[in-house]
Amino acid sequence: MLFVEGGPGFIFSNDATALIVRGRIDCSDYATWNGKNANEAFGLSRGVQWQTTEHGAVILSEGLSHIDRTTSNLGQPFEFFGRLAYEQQVGATIVSLGWIHISDAKFLFGWSGNNNGENFLTLSLGIPF
Repeated sequence: MLFVEGGPGFIFSNDATALIVRGRIDCSDYATWNGKNANEAFGLSRGVQWQTTEHGAVILSEGLSHIDRTTSNLGQPFEFFGRLAYEQQVGATIVSLGWIHISDAKFLFGWSGNNNGENFLTLSLGIPF
């Protein structure tokens, strides 16, 4: 299944809109966003899924990404990528509402440099092929 996901940024990313293309839960991700900290990222992530109803689930995925360039929001070339979403299957298609966070975890590991991170609220459409 191929997912196309997009949405507006918020917090330090409020001037940006993201577009993400990804595979299923264990997947590779490609993300791009515009704005003053425009960037591209390619990453690998793994995820878990908790069924909430027969056709609904909560998805949590974490991974590592490599960004095209460092910015005032992302100070390292390698970043952590996280996604939390609720998805609903509608026929063969999967629709989800999610939150994506990209950062170098400066506050967790005590690293120096820029790390406001990037945050996006997204709507995703999963298309079977």
